[in-house]
Amino acid sequence: MKLYLVKDDEQVVWVAALAHETMYGYVPNTGKFHDNNALRNDFYLERHFTYQEIGSGEARRLIAEGIEPFDEREDDEVLAEWRADDKALDPTEVLSMAAGFNP
Repeated sequence: MKLYLVKDDEQVVWVAALAHETMYGYVPNTGKFHDNNALRNDFYLERHFTYQEIGSGEARRLIAEGIEPFDEREDDEVLAEWRADDKALDPTEVLSMAAGFNP
């Protein structure tokens, strides 16, 4: 598993984890990593965002410092889907899995 800092210009938009061609994005509103096919497509095809590989320590710091949460009103539908996601990944597990693979 590899971890990435995902930015739109200079703004941090995601801490992401890539595992076996599945991209997970950390959602501060749920405190979990969720499968994000749109982010995966951007990583492999579109490249609207920039991706910087980071280690688990940096990812942990970014999550602890607080990535800007999604707007509860504007993003209510996707947030409802993420909250119902029974396959969401706990950050502790993701970061420990990535620790052996990242610098």
